[in-house]
Amino acid sequence: MPYPPNVQEELARDRNHLAADRTLLSFIRGSLTLIGVGVAVEQIVSALSPSSPYIDEWAYGLSLVFIGVGVVSLVFAIADHRREMQRLKAREYRYTPRWSLATATGLAVFAIGALALGWLALSALG
Repeated sequence: MPYPPNVQEELARDRNHLAADRTLLSFIRGSLTLIGVGVAVEQIVSALSPSSPYIDEWAYGLSLVFIGVGVVSLVFAIADHRREMQRLKAREYRYTPRWSLATATGLAVFAIGALALGWLALSALG
């Protein structure tokens, strides 16, 4: 039985589809982790320092930032996945360079960590 003339193209589309699905699942796991860290930070700090409202407000703000980054990352990942699925359905599928959602999420987490570290260092000194 002969293969259709564009079997290589169809196999490449299938590989790209599966890769996009794996990427989305990876971002779902990462987003759930960020959301979980946000909830855990607030719960742990609240339990450890019930008498200090300033630390509770700080922990609550930090937890909201983690949860926000997780939700925003997930929304962008879903939108990126949908765009990729539309591109795969098109008759002509061509590579186009795009922005990196992983880099943006990593930079956001780095900024949160750097700000938290700076705040803790300043509070320890003064």
